[in-house]
Amino acid sequence: MARRLVVEADGAARGNPGPASYGAVVRDADTGEVLAERAATLGITTNNVAEYSGLIAALEAAFELDPGAQVEVRMDSKLVIEQMAGRWSVKHENLKPLASKAKRLIPAQAQVRWTWIPRGENAHADRLANLALDGRGPDAEPPPGERTGEIRVVSAQPLAKEVALDETGPIPKIIGWATDLGHVTTLRLLRHGETPHTIEKRFSGVRFDPPLSERGQQQAKAAATHLAANGGIDVIVSSPLLRARQTAQAVADAVGLEVIVDDGFRECDFGDWDGLTFAEARAQAGDALSQWLSNPEIAPPNGESLLQVAARVAEAQQRILATHAGRGVLIVAHVGSIKMLIREALGAPISTIHRLQLDPAALSTVRWYGDGNSAVHAYNETAHLGEWKRVDGS
Repeated sequence: MARRLVVEADGAARGNPGPASYGAVVRDADTGEVLAERAATLGITTNNVAEYSGLIAALEAAFELDPGAQVEVRMDSKLVIEQMAGRWSVKHENLKPLASKAKRLIPAQAQVRWTWIPRGENAHADRLANLALDGRGPDAEPPPGERTGEIRVVSAQPLAKEVALDETGPIPKIIGWATDLGHVTTLRLLRHGETPHTIEKRFSGVRFDPPLSERGQQQAKAAATHLAANGGIDVIVSSPLLRARQTAQAVADAVGLEVIVDDGFRECDFGDWDGLTFAEARAQAGDALSQWLSNPEIAPPNGESLLQVAARVAEAQQRILATHAGRGVLIVAHVGSIKMLIREALGAPISTIHRLQLDPAALSTVRWYGDGNSAVHAYNETAHLGEWKRVDGS
């Protein structure tokens, strides 16, 4: 019987294009044992190039172990998985050589299965890619429960200051000029209306779930009227929290749709800080609050880190894009989850969310294309609120 291996690969580009790297892992499919890890920096290039580079490194490692293995490739890049499976065509001229190289690495006798996974399930390869990009090796402390393997090849060469894009990967599309973007899925992102916590500027996560205030109810109605008049909404998805569901239901009543609840779009769990003002949280937490703001891996006491929020929201977004491809989807959610969706579309670091203002019942628009590209078309629109718009920036 052929040996069964699982390959996990990921790429990272901070800026897209920007400093990039990849991570690759090979596991024994039956035991889960890590047999090989590979990671390297790539200079300045795009996320798609980094993802393909991770795949190539993973396939090389897997078939060095056993040229006749049955291999399942697991990646959170839908673009790479769909192209390698033959369901999507490879249209970028500079991506074609990478895809061809990956295919040539697969021996004739080998069997390969291509599986898309949510980002949260690709943490090991993502960790390796980021360690390489940070100039650290894989001997850094692994997450609890991960076993190290016998084969470990890591390249942590210095990042190139300047690398021509035609040498490392495709020139990024300029949205609006390209003709091969594929189907378009439009995400309209609506923050819930005002609540008492909004007025008092309190952390409002999942422990306390205040209803909409009177002004918040009017904001929800104003948003609903605006969306009904402009059309383009085929699906409504809401966070499970009351304030989001109330806002979503106002829109659903106006456009004649049902509300689908997705727990992935809930607000960050602020743990012991939930319900506190920023000043109260700082008095209680001291330096811990500043550490949370500066390090996305740190969680509030009994709460959720921003890294965890990012992974959860990205997974929920992938469900939406896979299930409702080519449609108009309204996502009614919160400051944290909507900012993460915007950050994801921009390919920006998590710290970006601290520089974005998002008002109650504000609308934002992101379009995701069939080839994996995205474009932010609008952010924090509030003109539809009229007299119900808050003027204090909360």
